[in-house]
Amino acid sequence: MLFSSSGGWGAPRAQASERAVAYLAFAPSEKIELSTVAQIEQFRLKVASNSQASSTDAHPGGWMGYFTYEAGCALQGVGHDASVLGRFGYYPLIVELNFSNGESIARWDDELSDEQVAVRLDKLQRGVTEPGFSCAAGDQVEWKAAWTEGEYRSAFQSVKDYLAAGDSYQVNLTMPFSTHANLTGVIPAELFEVFGPAFGAYTNLGGHVIASVSPERFISVSDGKIETCPIKGTVARGKDQKADLDNIQWLRSSLKNQAENLMIVDLLRNDLSMNAEPHSVTVSKLFDIETHANVHHMVSTICAELPSGRTAADVIIDALPGGSITGAPKKRAMEIIRELEVGPRGAYCGVLGYFNRAGGCDFNILIRTIEANAEGARCWAGGGIVYDSVPDEEWQELHTKVRQLLDWTSGRSGSSEAV
Repeated sequence: MLFSSSGGWGAPRAQASERAVAYLAFAPSEKIELSTVAQIEQFRLKVASNSQASSTDAHPGGWMGYFTYEAGCALQGVGHDASVLGRFGYYPLIVELNFSNGESIARWDDELSDEQVAVRLDKLQRGVTEPGFSCAAGDQVEWKAAWTEGEYRSAFQSVKDYLAAGDSYQVNLTMPFSTHANLTGVIPAELFEVFGPAFGAYTNLGGHVIASVSPERFISVSDGKIETCPIKGTVARGKDQKADLDNIQWLRSSLKNQAENLMIVDLLRNDLSMNAEPHSVTVSKLFDIETHANVHHMVSTICAELPSGRTAADVIIDALPGGSITGAPKKRAMEIIRELEVGPRGAYCGVLGYFNRAGGCDFNILIRTIEANAEGARCWAGGGIVYDSVPDEEWQELHTKVRQLLDWTSGRSGSSEAV
C-alpha cells in the first residue's frame, strides 16, 4: 500500500494538494527477491521490458517494492552484511482510494480476464474485512536504543575526526531502536491517519512488515521529467503556535542547516546527471520549509529531463543509496557508516515505490519506518553530521524524529521513557 495525505505519490512536488489518496497493490503475478548486483542488473532490464511506450497510465500499477540501503552499498562497491537487497512484485491490478470524495477505482492490465479481476477484487474485499489489531490500542511496547548517549557521543566523535581529516564533509550517522514485541499486526490505516505522511507505505510480505510514514521523496520520473526532493535540516514542532512559528523561522535562517542541505543538493545534482539530458539539471526550490506531524524539515527540489535511451530503472538504481541518508562524498561517507554503525540498516534508508507500465516511477526514502517480523521490530533514526554539529543537539534530534512513532506503537501519549 502507498499512501499520501497530500496526493504526493506520482505527482510533482509543486502539485501537492490536500487530496489524501492510497494505492492498494495485492495478488502479484510475479515476485522477485534480489540478493546480488547481478540480480539487480537483471531486474533493471526486466523493468524496462515491462514498460509500454503506448501507455499513458501514470498510476503505480506494475512493479512495486523496495531496495534496501545495502543494495546501494553493493552497487557502490561498499561492503555490507545483508542477504536481501530488494523485494518486488508485479501487480497487474491496483485499487486507488480517494479519501477526498470516497471513490475507489480499480485499474488492471489488459491481459487480465474479467474473471481474474473479479477473483482479485473478491480477495481484496475479504482481506480488508478480516480483524487485525492496532498497536495504538494500549499494547505496551518497550523500545531500546542501540547506543547509550555515551556510546553515541563516541561514534559522533569518530565522525568528527574523519571530517577534520578531510575524509568527508558530511556523514549521516544513524541508530536503531528495537523491541521484541510482534508488531506485524499493525493497522496501516490508523498509522497513516495519525501521521498524515507525504510518502507513506506499508508492505506485508510473508510476515515481514514495513510500515513507513516517510516525508521524503527519493526520485520520481513521469512524462520524461525527473524530480528528487532531499530533506536535510530538522527542528521540532513548537508547543504552541508562536513557538511553532519561531522554530520555523530558526530553521529557515539556520546557516548550518542550509549548508547541510546544499551539500546534499550538489550530491544529488551529480546523481541525476548520470541519466539526465545534458544541462537539464536544475534546482527549482532551495531550502523550502515543510511541516509534518512532529517536525519541520528543510527540503529542496531538483529537476531534470530523461533522455531517450535511459529508463526510470536507470535513474533509480544508479542513484542508490539516496544522498540525503549517506553524506558526502557518498562512497567515503558510506564506508564510515559501515565502520561505526551497529549493523545493516536493511529497509531503513532504502527506497520503496513503483515502476509503472508507462515507464515512470516514484520512490520514497524509507525514514520514519518500522521494519517488523514475529521476533521483533526496529525503527532507526539519524542525522547528518558536519564539522560544527553539536552532539547534544544531534542526540536530541534522533529522538525528536521518531518519538511520536515509537510512542504510537507503545500506546502512549508523549512518553519518552521507552527511548
